[in-house]
Amino acid sequence: MKRIHLLTAIAILTLCFLQSPLTGQDGGWKLKKETDGLKVYYRKVDHSNINELKIEAILNGSLSSVVSVLKDVPAYHNWIFKCSHAERLEPPQNTSSLYYCIIDFPWPMDDRDFIARSTLRQDPVSKHIFIDVTGAPKRLSEKKGIVRITEMSYHYELIPMSNGKVKMLYQLHSDPGGSLPAWLVNLAIDNGPVNTVKGMQEMLKKEEYQKAQLAFIQD
Repeated sequence: MKRIHLLTAIAILTLCFLQSPLTGQDGGWKLKKETDGLKVYYRKVDHSNINELKIEAILNGSLSSVVSVLKDVPAYHNWIFKCSHAERLEPPQNTSSLYYCIIDFPWPMDDRDFIARSTLRQDPVSKHIFIDVTGAPKRLSEKKGIVRITEMSYHYELIPMSNGKVKMLYQLHSDPGGSLPAWLVNLAIDNGPVNTVKGMQEMLKKEEYQKAQLAFIQD
């Protein structure tokens, strides 16, 4: 039973957690699995015993649709795996945001939380969108009974396709903190992110996102 709880926790803590080019499969990436149209890759990194992850997915929607989902912080609990609470820490801006999330862990483990800074840029020629997210753990005081995630970074590359869909490359690495061993984290590292991407695909079916048109995005 204890092992089951630990594996569940790993799936949660890797929900959405780089900053290197994503296009192509060079650089030591190995295919871990393909599931429901998603391709999941992993590779070892020099600075950590926890593997880095990359997911390739095709999304039904425009660039504005996908960015609208990613910018709707108060709705994160509807699609990010085990996110129980999310809030903006600054007024919403077009290309930058600061937000706080709490991740629900199974008893008897403590929940996790993190503060993240997100920045967006779009290549005016290719129209590719790049979103970098890094941890900002010192922006809020730590809360009793919640473990602060201090090492996290992830990156989205959104590529418009000729059929009106978007190819998303989602690369992530984080250290959940606490006493979870790296081998156990690596064992189930893809479960949370895969479920998060599936949740995003479901959110994109909603009319409010399908019809989104953002003035600062070239669709």
